[in-house]
Amino acid sequence: MRALRLIILVSLVAVVNSCKTSSVISSDSSTEAYREDLSILRPELRSAKVDTIEIDSSKVMARTERIAGHIKIELDSVNQIIIEQNRARKFVDGFTIQVYTGTDRDKANEAVNTVRSMNPELEPKMRYVQPSYKVQVGQYISKLEAHAIYESLRDEFPLALLIPERIPVDYD
Repeated sequence: MRALRLIILVSLVAVVNSCKTSSVISSDSSTEAYREDLSILRPELRSAKVDTIEIDSSKVMARTERIAGHIKIELDSVNQIIIEQNRARKFVDGFTIQVYTGTDRDKANEAVNTVRSMNPELEPKMRYVQPSYKVQVGQYISKLEAHAIYESLRDEFPLALLIPERIPVDYD
């Protein structure tokens, strides 16, 4: 047992001494600033022609130089692709607040009237999905915005739910 401890101690000391870092000797040129010429690596950019803009029947020269190979041109083309993809989408993921669900039409109408009296800006919608009536309020893209309205309705409607929903979008 004692010999085992001695072997472990000796190997531990050997490992610690072998991991010791070596020091780097620095040169005396520490006062001289480091300089490197990277101009050969920079691409050359060409400028395009100047556009003219007519304002109130007087011509004004606007120097909007377009530089060929400039990153702005690439970003504009990527933005156009994203815009076209978004226009193709007819729905986005969003949220709505369901304040009532049940089989009684009178209670559903009462819930609609209560929501309108609490906040006239909200437009509650009653839908009949057999066999129950559902009263839903708003269509929100942001969950944070939906949650603020949800909390204000929660006092009057304790069984209200924040429900994910696909919301139709018109980009025009």
